[in-house]
Amino acid sequence: MNYRADIAKDPIMHSIYFLLLLEGLKCEGWVDAANRWLCHVVEDPSMIPCRSNAWKELEKCFKEAFSDYAEWERAQDELKKLKMKNDNLDKYLATFETQALRADIDMNDHTNLRTFALGLPRSLADACIKMENPETYEQWRATVQCQQKICLKTKSLHSEYRTFNNRTQEQGQRQTSGWVWHCPGGNNPGSNNQNWRGPGNRTPPQPHLPP
Repeated sequence: MNYRADIAKDPIMHSIYFLLLLEGLKCEGWVDAANRWLCHVVEDPSMIPCRSNAWKELEKCFKEAFSDYAEWERAQDELKKLKMKNDNLDKYLATFETQALRADIDMNDHTNLRTFALGLPRSLADACIKMENPETYEQWRATVQCQQKICLKTKSLHSEYRTFNNRTQEQGQRQTSGWVWHCPGGNNPGSNNQNWRGPGNRTPPQPHLPP
């Protein structure tokens, strides 16, 4: 944001400002050494390599001193463990892409595409292969998003079917409850027998089947 400011234009001032922002016991020694180095650079600018400046050299030294060299291995391990949970495809995609960036991998490498597919639910991965047989990460991404939408719509419709059928069964049970067929000599009604008896010996209405 301040690349036009004077402090950003002067490599020495830029470096000093950066060092002022670093605090804590873990970086005190490095900051002291960097300050001494800057003093020598001011006295003898020839210490800086050609086509470089104090800020570029300081930035390089900082990354060498404080970079997380195990980040690549951890990201690779996280990718192998990553699984899609609770139909949350957005979270799975975001996490996979973040870890892939940290691991600095080729997203279209077949091994990495296989890792991506294995993290999906088996039915979803199978549907993607049957639908498009994707060969790149972008194809996998587009196909799995499309299939997930179809899957969610199907689950929603199945849920509505179950609700409708349960409601229909309850209505049918209420319509036919409380009525018993009585027949002289046993409960084996003939075609001409009309001995229906319900609560209070009332003649029941015609029975209705559930819709």
